[in-house]
Amino acid sequence: MASAEQVIAFRAWVANTGVVWVDHLAPQFRDYLGKKASNDNTLEFFSKNPALATRELSEIVSKTATRATFRVTSDEYRNPANAPDGFENTSIQTFKSDKTRRYNDEFEGNFYRYSQPIYVQESCLKCHGDPKDAPADVITKYGDKRAFGYKVGDVRGIISIKLPNLTVIDVLLTLLNPYTIGLIVLAFLLNFLFTHVAIIKRLKELSLTTERIAQGELDLALRVNPNSRDEIDNVGHTIDLLRNSLVVAMNRLRKNLS
Repeated sequence: MASAEQVIAFRAWVANTGVVWVDHLAPQFRDYLGKKASNDNTLEFFSKNPALATRELSEIVSKTATRATFRVTSDEYRNPANAPDGFENTSIQTFKSDKTRRYNDEFEGNFYRYSQPIYVQESCLKCHGDPKDAPADVITKYGDKRAFGYKVGDVRGIISIKLPNLTVIDVLLTLLNPYTIGLIVLAFLLNFLFTHVAIIKRLKELSLTTERIAQGELDLALRVNPNSRDEIDNVGHTIDLLRNSLVVAMNRLRKNLS
């Protein structure tokens, strides 16, 4: 699933840089790994590791209109809030026992559950390899007992995505908002106006040309496409055939009279 791949890519980007430093903490995201002051002590910077950055991204996405929520979890979690539920724990054990398994999914009540494994990369070992090599901030925050001892290729955890099982009615209700309805009405009116004006203009031109032919301007050919499937072109082509027939008949009449 594209959403899972994007989350994994984001997490890998943070892991490859070590941590991401920010110069302030958002009110809803006060957690951080470590902090340091600028050289002149006028600013304070806070670090966000992959786990914190991904969790904050998950909370932001959950408040958007995507209706999808995701989280990263593991059986070796460091934050109790990241403990896996039943589906997630089953997925983790499935991926650990079968390294060829690409994803796990199921319907759970009114939701579709999807999970995808996250494998340990070289960049992960700094914080999840030997605790002796871990940054001091990691040991201070999480201790030296949990989520260590991994090797490259191990299943670190999963990205877990939850989607509501939408029905056709749900989709229609989502679309039925003032903005969408306004756009539909506007598109309909514009289409009607352009189509109506174009048809009326063509019919008026055809009517005027037919009147001039009836008044004797038999050399006035109609500009129509004989291969067109348009009804107005078909009428114009028929009138043009009648004009040609009148020209032939008038030429014969003049010949006989002379």
